[in-house]
Amino acid sequence: MYIERTVLQSEQTSIQRYPLKWRILYVRARFEKKIEKQLLDMGIKTFLPLREVLRQWTDRRKKVVVPLFPSYIFVHVNERQRIKTLDVFGTVKYVQFSGKLAEVRPDIIESIRIAVDGPARLNVVSTQLKPGASVKVMYGPLAGMRGNLVEYRGSKKVAIILESIQQALVVEVSSAYIAEDCSGAKESK
Repeated sequence: MYIERTVLQSEQTSIQRYPLKWRILYVRARFEKKIEKQLLDMGIKTFLPLREVLRQWTDRRKKVVVPLFPSYIFVHVNERQRIKTLDVFGTVKYVQFSGKLAEVRPDIIESIRIAVDGPARLNVVSTQLKPGASVKVMYGPLAGMRGNLVEYRGSKKVAIILESIQQALVVEVSSAYIAEDCSGAKESK
C-alpha cells in the first residue's frame, strides 16, 4: 500500500514538474509511421495526420496514405518523455524556433485533426483579400484559427501559414467562412 502511494505521488510530482505539452518531432524521411508505432508502444501519445494521394507509376496508379506534414510527428510529452523519444531510431530532433522548443497548442492539434478527419478537401476562400493579409477562419472545423494569407491556389483555394507550426496549411471552406483579421494577431492564442 505504501509503495503504491509513493509511486502515485511520484508520478503526480513528475506531471506537475514536467507538464505534458504538444511538441513537434522531426524524423527521417519516410520513417513517420514506423516511429509513431514505436512511440505508441512506449506509451507516448502521438498525432500523425495522414492524407490519401494518388501516385502514378509507369504501369499503374495507386492511392497511398502519406503524412500531411512529411518528416514531422506531433507528440504529447513531458520533459522526461521528450528526451526518451530521441532514443528511437529515425528520430532527428525537436523543432525549435529561436532556440526555444516549439509548442503546439491543443486547439491547433484538434483543428488539424478535425480538418484531416473531415471532408476530403478543405480550402479557405476569399476574393477580397490580398496575399499577406491577416485572416481568421470564422466558421467550420477550423473556426478561430488565424494566419497570414500566402497565395491563391486556383479559383477557390488559398494557402494560410499558421505561425505555431510553421507550415502552410491549405484549407477549403466557403468564402463566407473567412474574414480579414483586424486584431493584428497572426494566430489565435
